[in-house]
Amino acid sequence: MSGMDPNGSIIHTYRVLADYDVNDPHPLILEAGTPVEIVRDDSGWPGWVWIRSGEQSGWIPESYLGERSGHECRTIKDFNGKDLSAKRGQILTAKEHASGWILATDGAGQTGWFPLFNLRPAQ
Repeated sequence: MSGMDPNGSIIHTYRVLADYDVNDPHPLILEAGTPVEIVRDDSGWPGWVWIRSGEQSGWIPESYLGERSGHECRTIKDFNGKDLSAKRGQILTAKEHASGWILATDGAGQTGWFPLFNLRPAQ
């Protein structure tokens, strides 16, 4: 199901196919302009890369990164790598799509990343 928000953007909603529980107490959180080192690309999730920045490391969509200079670049927008836990049948609203994942909000207002393979369009 999709609709329009007040700004005229399309809103996509999805139904969760199976329970998805997240146990990551330290998600990657970066501000725009943060320098990062790209450690490796992800062959399982094209469009995502493993990065390191200071004491943090984790996956980030390439669309959040500026031009590479070797293995170095900067983030071009804020990123919060928190994944979203959800139960089968729950409805999620997509705020953003990124290479097989959505940045979603649930009915309680919690926001995080969720894999598209575990979703179908809500009807």
